[in-house]
Amino acid sequence: MLTHRQQSFLATLWLNDQPIHTLDTLLGKPAWVNWFGGPGVLPQLASTMRNDSHMLSCQAGVTNKAMLFYFRQAPAGYRLYVREPGDHFGKGVWVYDHSHLGLVSPDNKDPSAFELRSPEGEIISLSDMTGDEQQITLTHKGVSISRGTRSSSPFEYLTTRNDLPQVWTLKLLQRSVPWLSSPYEL
Repeated sequence: MLTHRQQSFLATLWLNDQPIHTLDTLLGKPAWVNWFGGPGVLPQLASTMRNDSHMLSCQAGVTNKAMLFYFRQAPAGYRLYVREPGDHFGKGVWVYDHSHLGLVSPDNKDPSAFELRSPEGEIISLSDMTGDEQQITLTHKGVSISRGTRSSSPFEYLTTRNDLPQVWTLKLLQRSVPWLSSPYEL
């Protein structure tokens, strides 16, 4: 039986030719949104502003570089952690109550668990992937991850949706990857 380490890996995710990354990286600046009523409505009220810089997206942006994720296998599925140097290093992917995906510190919350599925809907793991580029769908608690919007925001987000599964391209960079804190893990 394979261990969690043997089923864990480093990879990037793409939708067509667009990489998954944080909004701040894709925009090249912080992603501030006036959640009270859109642009220009009561801009003097700072409490109506929301910083969505840490939210995940695959919209066109100033960079075409995908975020590097550590896919850590766990009993509930894969938990994704950022393995790219910078402000978000070590953070995990979390599905917020509003169903959008963003990054959180694992000191505050455990990252959400995701299922990797074949385009036909079968749950798969690293041992099912023969090449370094795979077509997959992602689900969280059985609900598909796809592109979506958020009220009062001009940006695109990754979100959970009960519609047709979105097919993503997973580009594997390294297999059988241990925890950073346990490099000799079996």
